[in-house]
Amino acid sequence: MQLAFAEALVRPTSCSRRPPCDSDRPRACSPGQRALRRRGARGFTLPELLAVVVLIGILAAAASPSFVSGMRDRRVNRTAMEISGIYRLARYQAIGRGTAVLVRWTASTGELQVRQAQIDSTPAGPMIAKSCLSVLDWMNAAETEPVTTFHTEGIELASMQLLDPTGAARADADVCFTPRGRTFVRYDPSTGFAPLLGALRVNVTNTRTGLLRSVFVPPNGVARLGL
Repeated sequence: MQLAFAEALVRPTSCSRRPPCDSDRPRACSPGQRALRRRGARGFTLPELLAVVVLIGILAAAASPSFVSGMRDRRVNRTAMEISGIYRLARYQAIGRGTAVLVRWTASTGELQVRQAQIDSTPAGPMIAKSCLSVLDWMNAAETEPVTTFHTEGIELASMQLLDPTGAARADADVCFTPRGRTFVRYDPSTGFAPLLGALRVNVTNTRTGLLRSVFVPPNGVARLGL
């Protein structure tokens, strides 16, 4: 009896198999594989970019008040440092030049004005340096000359106040430094000077945040910032 056999199964040889996709040769990949590669390497979509922009805006708006407050506090710190530097400059100027130097505080105008006494010279003798007590009028150009002026009135959100050693606020105060390093003070331009026996204090306050920086002028005249 003769048996009929089906055709022999033809197994695919290695030549008929589909070659694997080579990442370095994108053309060898099938369309489906290329779509998967494109989907995995795509960039950000428009909604994602908008979400990032909105998040950055929210963070910037939240940080803005603290940033502005920090800027104002730094402005107050810088003002206090400049006031301390003015008193130090006057003292060094008096010692280095050998004549009296005055720092006048006027609360009504918010000014710190530095003036130095002129040195008189005699034809037959040496030059004579004037002291704090020998100058009759510190605003007289014949006796004194300006050194520098610091305006505090235009500084944003910063208020200045000068306190005497007892803690009382003074609208006017003249601090005079002698060539020997002594410090004199008066609170009325029409009266005479007296030795500074305590520390003057200049308060610089941020009216928005309440930050307070104080400048101290001790009897030795070396101004410093309070901690």
